[in-house]
Amino acid sequence: MRYECLLTDGDVPEWEKSRLAAELIFPPELHVPLTRDTSGFLTWFYRGGKHTDESSGEDSGEYFLESRLSYRFDEDFPLIYAAFLELNGIDLISIPYLHWWKFRSLFLGLHDCKFCEVVGYRTADTSEMSEKMKERYETLQEAYALPVSVTARREIERARAFLEN
Repeated sequence: MRYECLLTDGDVPEWEKSRLAAELIFPPELHVPLTRDTSGFLTWFYRGGKHTDESSGEDSGEYFLESRLSYRFDEDFPLIYAAFLELNGIDLISIPYLHWWKFRSLFLGLHDCKFCEVVGYRTADTSEMSEKMKERYETLQEAYALPVSVTARREIERARAFLEN
């Protein structure tokens, strides 16, 4: 989860993310060099042992980008924790070990819980809703919106200033 939080952190420079990710995953005593293979391994492991299929266009970043908009482990942990406890009987705080691939499978399979409801509000397309329903969903989207990074906020401010001139 910390790996994904690092990758989606808009305040960490892109050039630094690979180094920090390697430090996060590999114990320092291994002295794992940061290479293209290391980055590829981290991506492979994060994706649950699946390789990127560039020829089919699979995982061109679209899934990852979408997931960044709909949830964040650091912000949504209380809801994710409750969902795992309720649906799977797994206490994520006191469990001594849970392999990432098992966690990922259970996470992707979450359903009928408050976390999924919140993600549904965040990702709902309101364009074809009645005005009353659209207003309700926009209120819920605002209430459950994920915080914007300082870097993203600066970029938004620069874009607004550019458009105003």
